[in-house]
Amino acid sequence: MIKSNPVKALLKAGKPAFGTWITLSPHPRTIKIFASSGFDFVIIEMEHTDFSPATVSSLSMLAREAGMVPIVRTPGTVKAHDLTRALDGGAQGLLLPSIDTAEQIEELIQATKYHPRGNRPMNLKGPHTDYFTDWKPAETIAHVNEQSMTVIMVETVRSMENLNAICKVDGVDAVMIGPDDLSQDLGVPGDMAAPELLEAFDKIFDICKANNVPYGLSCHSPEMAQRWFDKGCTWLPYSNDAAMVLNAARAAVPALMKIGGR
Repeated sequence: MIKSNPVKALLKAGKPAFGTWITLSPHPRTIKIFASSGFDFVIIEMEHTDFSPATVSSLSMLAREAGMVPIVRTPGTVKAHDLTRALDGGAQGLLLPSIDTAEQIEELIQATKYHPRGNRPMNLKGPHTDYFTDWKPAETIAHVNEQSMTVIMVETVRSMENLNAICKVDGVDAVMIGPDDLSQDLGVPGDMAAPELLEAFDKIFDICKANNVPYGLSCHSPEMAQRWFDKGCTWLPYSNDAAMVLNAARAAVPALMKIGGR
């Protein structure tokens, strides 16, 4: 059977989906650790890493087998082939950076969905179909179209201004705020407590709620996850592999030094 996408089911039911990121350690064991911890999905980062398509495909396939939904944040959105390669490699969804207009996302959804929604290059035997061949082509196409996710990132003022129209595009499954880039575009780079940024969050939440589109942003602690959940967020990536390693090391080393009188 071709695997389904339980994250899509959670979001459609209005329930939160919790995931994390791979930004540092593209090792199969990292996938296994995250899957065994119970995360619903993993975002495999390509925008800010040097991960190759081959690495991303291997991690995606393993995540599928481990019961965790693989989402790929692509290195950009200019070349549609970069998006379809990630999907053909086994990703069950794409996290698309810097979506600014409805026309832009409409074009990208057409490029990443099969007929009749789009014109994605046809290949029905691969990691994305789990090499399952017992269905008729029309059944496979319909299943893959339905189960693949498109999560768009709001990272600019222009995107906020066009978000109402963006949310109405058929195939937008969720909206994620990119707070770092959005803070920069608002003129308060890196200031996560800036009133301008927090007001922007609320505006984005309101637009998504009005359009019945799931939304959210990354959380760096369970307390932050609670805060966003209380505001209606159900797309909730938690921390990432690099931060988990760094935070654990920074918490332990000072205590070790104290023990050693250093």
